[in-house]
Amino acid sequence: MQAAVKPRVTLDHVWIMAALAFIALRALLTPIQPQDFWWHMATGRIIVETGQIPTLDSFSYTQAGQPFYNQSWVGQVLMYGLYQMGGPALLVIVQAALLAATYGLLLRICVERTQRLRLSVAFLLVATMPASFDNWIVRPQTYALSLFIIYLYVLDGWRRANPAYRWQLWLLPALAVVWVNLHGSFVLGGGLIGLTFGAEWLRRLVVDVGQRRAGAQRIEEPRAPLGPLFLSGVLTGAAWLLNPGGLAVIGYVRNLVGSSAVTRLVTEWAPQTVRSTNGVIFFLFVIVGVVVLAYAPRRVNPVDLFVSGVFFWLALGAVRNNLWFIAVATPMLVTQLASWLPRNERPIFQGATAINSALIGMIGLMVVICLPWFKPYLGLPPAVGAVISAETPVAAVAFLAQEPQRPARLFHDMSYGSYLIWALPEQRVWADPRIELYPLEQWIDYQFFGSGANMDELLARYQIDGMLLSNKNQSALIEYAQAHPEAWEQRYADDEATYFVRR
Repeated sequence: MQAAVKPRVTLDHVWIMAALAFIALRALLTPIQPQDFWWHMATGRIIVETGQIPTLDSFSYTQAGQPFYNQSWVGQVLMYGLYQMGGPALLVIVQAALLAATYGLLLRICVERTQRLRLSVAFLLVATMPASFDNWIVRPQTYALSLFIIYLYVLDGWRRANPAYRWQLWLLPALAVVWVNLHGSFVLGGGLIGLTFGAEWLRRLVVDVGQRRAGAQRIEEPRAPLGPLFLSGVLTGAAWLLNPGGLAVIGYVRNLVGSSAVTRLVTEWAPQTVRSTNGVIFFLFVIVGVVVLAYAPRRVNPVDLFVSGVFFWLALGAVRNNLWFIAVATPMLVTQLASWLPRNERPIFQGATAINSALIGMIGLMVVICLPWFKPYLGLPPAVGAVISAETPVAAVAFLAQEPQRPARLFHDMSYGSYLIWALPEQRVWADPRIELYPLEQWIDYQFFGSGANMDELLARYQIDGMLLSNKNQSALIEYAQAHPEAWEQRYADDEATYFVRR
């Protein structure tokens, strides 16, 4: 009797395609936000045009000439280069492809651990994605996330004594050279190596001591040697020095994390809270994770638990650290969930090749029609239909550029400062999203501006002669200017922004 022919395109392939497509769709349907994107682009333009990394502020009039440590120069040059080749549409497409590949690698970690593809895909889509995608913004951090997952994959292979680890470990120092010039999260890569080494060494010590005390014969388990991992970690730390600032990069990260302005004023640097939707999703993920760890038949691996615990502590302290914690915790939780499933030696239903191919084609078509060139024809609301966020003051800045005499000391929304730096570089800004550059006192004044308090004193202190204001975020200041027509003339207004000049 002839054996049944397995389909060449299986239902497992459909599951993989669905996972990667939904990740890409989320990125494709998220317009570029103005906060960090444009000042990174403007800095990349300066580096390409001058061949030098700027070290002094040249964008603002309030901190002009002040030292500024620009650590993310590789990401800035990459973003500017992509923009030059294909505009914002290409940046969004690269973002979508990079995120799909990154989480595809995380999916592979889960599958290699459990051999449960569909469980891994389901967890990725239902739990990992919702808890992560608030941080999926076009900026250097996204490129750093890819390096973080590569580190996670290599270290997971080393722990399982996968033969490939013998050469993969040496990728980590090489990638560190890129990472230290890409984003301040490079320290997390070194931390991941150090935590894995320390936890695995302690685990082996406890196991060996316990077996000797019990007089039991040593149970052979696949153990990759600790020496190569230690050497890889040392070389990774040494690679951090291969940047334009040398050791100063460590001080930059320390000062950024310890900056009172950053921790008090930037939402994503604030601690977790259930008062936001993303905070609720984070704590739901944690609660489900605790239940899984407590009741799963399999004992959790102590190395997984220790490393995830450290990153959980980081995530509690700052919203932006969700990304790293969720990535580290996902393989651990999928492994524990898999222990509930029965061992089934029978072939899993894989469907028919023709139907599976049609499903993959439909999913692929859905991704294609959501590309930036076709998305405007889908009738989507402006919040998701555009490539650039509607919050970006494109029309208002274009009007400002045509003014015969522009304000010398313009006040504006913080995110508008980012776009002004890019679109109208000759217009110096009051402040922009480089939070660590500006003193805390200035940011406190910014909050007073937003509330409409002490307007006369603040406007006089900074000698403000023009205001480009967000209708959403600075309505109180707009009302103040409209209530004083003898002092302020409204020159422009649209759905997003209002522009005033001093009479």
